[in-house]
Amino acid sequence: MDNKKRVHMICNAHIDPIWQWDWPEGVSATLSTFYSAVKLCDEFDYIFCHNEVTVYKYVEEYAPALFAKIQELVKAGKWHIMGGWYLQPDCNMISGESAVRQIREGQRYFKEKFGVCPTTAINLDPFGHSVGLVQIIKKCGQDSYLFARPFSHEMILPSDQFIWRGLDGSEIKATRLNGGYGSSLGKSARAIRDKGKLQNFPVCAALWGVGNHGGGPSRRDLRDISEQLLTGDNVEYVHSTPEKFFSEINPTDVVDTSLHISMPGCYTSMYRVKKLHAQLENEISLAEKISSAAYLTGALSEYPEKEIQDAVEDLLNAEFHDILPGSSVQCGEDAGIRFLNHGILEAERAKIKAYFALSSAEPAAAEGEYPIVIFNPHPYELCENVECEFMLADQNWNQSIHSHITLKDSKGNTVKYQVVKEDSNLNLDWRKRIVFKADMKPMSLTRYSVFVDFTEAKDAEKYDSFVFDNGEKHVEIDSKTGLLSSYRINGKEYIGKGFGLCSFDDNADPWGMSSEQLKRIGTNEKAFSSMTTPDGVFKGMKTVQVIEDGDIYLGIEAFFECDNTKARILYKIYKNNPNVDIDITLYMGDIDRIVKLKLPLEAEGTLIGQVPFGTEPLFMDGRENVAGRFVAVDTDNGCVALLNNGVYGNHYESGSLYTSLARGVTYCAHPIGERQLIPDDRFTAKIDQGESRYSFRLTVAKREELERRALEFVQKPYALNIFPVPTESRKTKALEISVGGDHISVNTVKKAYGSDAVIFRLLNNSPESEESYLEVNGERLFLIFGKYEVKTVSYQNGILEESYELIV
Repeated sequence: MDNKKRVHMICNAHIDPIWQWDWPEGVSATLSTFYSAVKLCDEFDYIFCHNEVTVYKYVEEYAPALFAKIQELVKAGKWHIMGGWYLQPDCNMISGESAVRQIREGQRYFKEKFGVCPTTAINLDPFGHSVGLVQIIKKCGQDSYLFARPFSHEMILPSDQFIWRGLDGSEIKATRLNGGYGSSLGKSARAIRDKGKLQNFPVCAALWGVGNHGGGPSRRDLRDISEQLLTGDNVEYVHSTPEKFFSEINPTDVVDTSLHISMPGCYTSMYRVKKLHAQLENEISLAEKISSAAYLTGALSEYPEKEIQDAVEDLLNAEFHDILPGSSVQCGEDAGIRFLNHGILEAERAKIKAYFALSSAEPAAAEGEYPIVIFNPHPYELCENVECEFMLADQNWNQSIHSHITLKDSKGNTVKYQVVKEDSNLNLDWRKRIVFKADMKPMSLTRYSVFVDFTEAKDAEKYDSFVFDNGEKHVEIDSKTGLLSSYRINGKEYIGKGFGLCSFDDNADPWGMSSEQLKRIGTNEKAFSSMTTPDGVFKGMKTVQVIEDGDIYLGIEAFFECDNTKARILYKIYKNNPNVDIDITLYMGDIDRIVKLKLPLEAEGTLIGQVPFGTEPLFMDGRENVAGRFVAVDTDNGCVALLNNGVYGNHYESGSLYTSLARGVTYCAHPIGERQLIPDDRFTAKIDQGESRYSFRLTVAKREELERRALEFVQKPYALNIFPVPTESRKTKALEISVGGDHISVNTVKKAYGSDAVIFRLLNNSPESEESYLEVNGERLFLIFGKYEVKTVSYQNGILEESYELIV
């Protein structure tokens, strides 16, 4: 029996489309690398492996003859499409639906262009990997995962070859590469031999080829491998692919957590990209939901597939693991922002088109009516506060009278509202903004009506209350410091002493590569202080001031500073629900510092956070966590949660949650031995200086409700004052939809690619099995969910049907 060690030599060339260079240089690296690899395929008996739709699209567009040759090599088995994803994205911060898109969009492209569908997922460079990916990978038809980070000094694994188990119990094979994914030019044979020695397995993988800016194999490397390795007797070296490697291993060790942590500075660096990323994820989802509603009712004869697809591709490109994590040079940040802003515009266009198509079924405005038409993007009835601005029919220049608003629902009932400051600063009775609690039908339009008359003008009200208490909810802002000092629901206090912004000493490295940063990001905590006499951008303000008070919420703003950084905190204390919104405007003016929001908690329990299609326990020992749209402390009596609209990093220690806001670090600078980190003979640009804005919601909820509450926070009802233009020739039908139980969220509703079906992605955000149902237009499908299970249901020709794959 042959007991020789078997080393699978996997030739590749790691090409970052954007990193220390902008994308045109990434194109150049791709074309030269692929051209060289093709020529060597004609000379040598080896297999070149490469992944990522993005770079193949470069070749298809800019070198079509080369692309055709690669297609021939793939058919011949000399060129292997590995990975099969759109690109290697960040694997911590993307949502579950984004992960589905990365895989499915990649699979669709490679199937169409090359007739292949890789079964091994490849993510070599991302800075950690969420356990939420396992279920997604499995349900997208892949069975194995190859990665490089976290390194062994960052995370100890029972074995580098293991079974990775997801939150729902799904399992795939996984391997952490020991020795990296590339080799130096002309030294590949030695590198392969060394990597084989490092791995104490009878079968192992050694990735080789010049990478990080392309290159791949060289003629000398292939000759050396042929002469030095393929002729040896002690170890069997074979040219191979990831799929062949995984087919020969049968790991038994099990890992059932996220693969964290690795370079945790990336969970916060380059906040503007991160916020736009979260915004685009939600804007695409909103566009898909309202377009699906318009498509199902017949208001839209054609689903806006191209607009949404363009936005999706912008999103996928911006999720690249050196853009979203903030580890690129400044032109890389610029490229990411361009991708994201363009995607937001395309998604918004699709959303507005569907919105006006739906509104064409609304009757024209009555005499004197200002219609407010609201789309609820959630597939259940929603009772939530809604804000909307509108213009008076004419400018009121008469200062002796002032507009008076009456708000009515669709049945003619008078509704409470609150007039708040509009965005415009024209000191004229003309532009208005109101907030009110609306009862909204599922995934449909709901109409409210404003009527305006004029009454005798009165002096503006003066507000002075810093406490709200209605017997069930007690919230208090310290009138001297401007800090939240009490948040009590049904007699239970959730906030301890010490709330506020704080700054820590940090360093210039956006990755956070030091061993100290693996244990904790930042040292020497320093609290922001109240601005006794606000100056600069806040000149003329009081330290703390009440700016709104009415039937819906109490609004209080306060101003703070720490060294060269200033901040405003706006609290919206709602009077009709448990929520307190905390909006922060930060003017970062310090470098080598990290700013965090400190939330001391009276509640004791387990810290949990959102991951792709699930919820996972987080570190509570000062190490930096990465989570999605919510972080919460789970107690026996429910969760106290902080929802957000675009931050990811946080840590917890001594009973306080610290949410990471901004790092004043340097573009693309990380330690290289003992060498100087950044030049000191010239100015070097810093990340995230100037203004950044953040939105949080403090709330209490059951654990299984957190996914819904977070969706409601980031995908708010879309309200607009419009005067409908009815289209009598267009026949539309009502959309009736419902889903059973607060524990089930519907994260996605969209038309399936290449089909007339509309798909629904449902998630059980609970560690227990749950029963639920989805009902559309009288057709009800009962569903049984396992823990944290995500299901896809298609609706076509009036029939609901469960799919056991994740359909894009």
